[in-house]
Amino acid sequence: MFRATRLATAGVCAAFAMIATASSINAQPTLKTWYFAEGSTAPILPFEEEILIGNPTGTDAVVNLRFFPQDGSAPIPGQLTVKAYSRGGVNARQFTGANFGFAVELTASADVVVERSMYWGGGLFNFGPLYNPGTVSDMRAGHSSNGVNATQTTWSFAEGSAGFFQTYVLISNPGTLAANVRVNYLTSAGELVTVNDVVPSGQRRTYFANDALAQQLGPRSQFDFAIEVTSDVGVVAERAMYWNNFQGGHVTAGVTPQPAWLFAEGAQYAGALDTYVLLFNPNTEPIDVEVNFYGPGGLLQPVLVHMQPRTRAQVFAGDPAYPALQNTGFSISVVSVGSKPFVAERAVYKAGATLGDGTVATGASEAARKWGFADGQEGGFLQYQSPADADRRLFTTYYLVLNNTDTDATVRGVFYLEDDNSNVGTEVTITVPARSRGQFAPQTIPALHNRKFAAFFESDVPVVMERAMYWGNGMRGAHATGGTILPDTLPTLASPTAPPPPSLTGISPTRGNPSGGTLVTITGANLGLTADTTVSFGITGTPRQNVIVNNANSISVVTPPSGRGLASVIITTKGVPLELVGAFEFADPFAAGPAVSYGDLYGVIVSLAAARPFDLANSCREHGGNNRFMFEVVAELRRRFNTNRWGLNWKRGNVGDLSQDIVTYYSGPEGSAMPNSTQVRLYDIIGGHCGNASPFWVDQTAATRAAGAIGRWTVAPMCSDARYRDAKLNNGEWMFPECR
Repeated sequence: MFRATRLATAGVCAAFAMIATASSINAQPTLKTWYFAEGSTAPILPFEEEILIGNPTGTDAVVNLRFFPQDGSAPIPGQLTVKAYSRGGVNARQFTGANFGFAVELTASADVVVERSMYWGGGLFNFGPLYNPGTVSDMRAGHSSNGVNATQTTWSFAEGSAGFFQTYVLISNPGTLAANVRVNYLTSAGELVTVNDVVPSGQRRTYFANDALAQQLGPRSQFDFAIEVTSDVGVVAERAMYWNNFQGGHVTAGVTPQPAWLFAEGAQYAGALDTYVLLFNPNTEPIDVEVNFYGPGGLLQPVLVHMQPRTRAQVFAGDPAYPALQNTGFSISVVSVGSKPFVAERAVYKAGATLGDGTVATGASEAARKWGFADGQEGGFLQYQSPADADRRLFTTYYLVLNNTDTDATVRGVFYLEDDNSNVGTEVTITVPARSRGQFAPQTIPALHNRKFAAFFESDVPVVMERAMYWGNGMRGAHATGGTILPDTLPTLASPTAPPPPSLTGISPTRGNPSGGTLVTITGANLGLTADTTVSFGITGTPRQNVIVNNANSISVVTPPSGRGLASVIITTKGVPLELVGAFEFADPFAAGPAVSYGDLYGVIVSLAAARPFDLANSCREHGGNNRFMFEVVAELRRRFNTNRWGLNWKRGNVGDLSQDIVTYYSGPEGSAMPNSTQVRLYDIIGGHCGNASPFWVDQTAATRAAGAIGRWTVAPMCSDARYRDAKLNNGEWMFPECR
């Protein structure tokens, strides 16, 4: 998919000449103002939204944000500072909360590049169960778009489909006057469906194409259409598409029709990737459009498309009529005969038994010497990722370069890290031969491993650039976007300072069973990718499948079997050997129990059962019950014995899966972190659970170990209830300090 592609000289020169001279809304842009019409932090999936900002200048950029809610409430302000030569980012939820939909406007004190990336399905962000109740493997897909720098009265889209797909049009009005808008859906058959509406000042509206088409044209299994948005005042428009129960989605901002479009990326692989070129003729007369696919050695496939006025068409690279396009990567030029303006998009879908995620991009209408991207990730960034996760959300990013000139291009890529400091990162220079495609692959750049970054590029000849990002097993999720053209007046990009080498700071827990199986977290800084990293406990190596680098600061490891005693933890990452001397003890982690008699402990359960018979009887969640009795037991144990070592249990150590009848006692050393610790004793407190419930007290620690399972300490589910969060012990200390 990312192999170099040499383009034929014939035919491309004319296309490039048109593109290089075509007027473009991106030419010499002003990059201090940015708009996005799409945005959501809806808890239903849930959606998460990152706003990413790359600062290629030598001045700190103060960025002011205004969010325009879908519900018509007042705009929500926000502000952040992105240091010179760096990447900044913010989760929109920080400002909007769990808002179902919004647009955003950004104004910056310096030229910046801004992109918005959205993900859904749970498990991706560091908010954990509070916002994402799902596990890491639940996270389905995502999409991304760079913003626009100005409002317009007309926006056009070549892609739209209703039936298997759900298509939404998002319109934002950041101005001071109400906008009278018209949304036109123009089908491949020449039909027109129109929706008229008013978007008040400072608000966002969403239009569901599927409903409008079915209501005005009658139900059909599928509609394929282009979209045109017009308004009497300047607005911003985006189109979002989802499919297969939100297993996939993509988004793009609208564009202005141009006589030619160029795409750096494209691929057609049977059962893996399908590429479509979508076309929209906005003119009142027919046009002919040449779609040319270029691969190794030159022109692979020319396709001439005759388009009727104001209709939509598509070219599928997997069509059997195009055998030269099968199982290869390519670039694409799309040119209208007679220089008539039109719109082109390229969509790539993950093919298979069911349609997976996909990406979309509008082409570049001109080449440029300087490009910028705000989004880039390489590696893992998950708080609740562990070796047990079936689908580890590791990211990989590619920056694709299309050199459509007769001269080899020397392209310098500068990567500024998302960091607390300015000008930290790395740079790489590549040569892209004439009439060919090259790439920057951060996975081959150690300084970018497990880091987030902005990427900026300078070329000695005009080129076209795109970014593609993938994540999950088998590249399950994906999004892509074209780059932002940087002004020629931008000074030469500063050479960044290399980030510091990897280092280690500690391990938790510090004790585990000699039979192995203890999940530990090793902390440090600037750690490498999982593929770069090995872990040993003394002379005992850890199988690679039991090691995962969560992010630049954290490694999760399942300990191997070992003899009893202290062991040094030896890690090699990014080729650098590191050691925590005598940091882990192989010993029974369940040795210590509460210094309280069985009678006193059982007495707590009996007294609570008598005082709260309904809560005990209603403790089975499978029968519609709740955890109130469990919560009260933990609170009473803490109150009665004046210690916060008592807690709940994540069943079999799986964070998020709460035991319904087990409480825990933390048996680790004083002062160590208790949340999610496996150093616990486990007590069954409800007999006949989900049947004839009765008070009970049985130590299940040994039985759990014998079954090869573990417990994991927590009180997180109680922290949302003020009755526990604000309670105090007899000595005046907080009863649940973990919740404060």
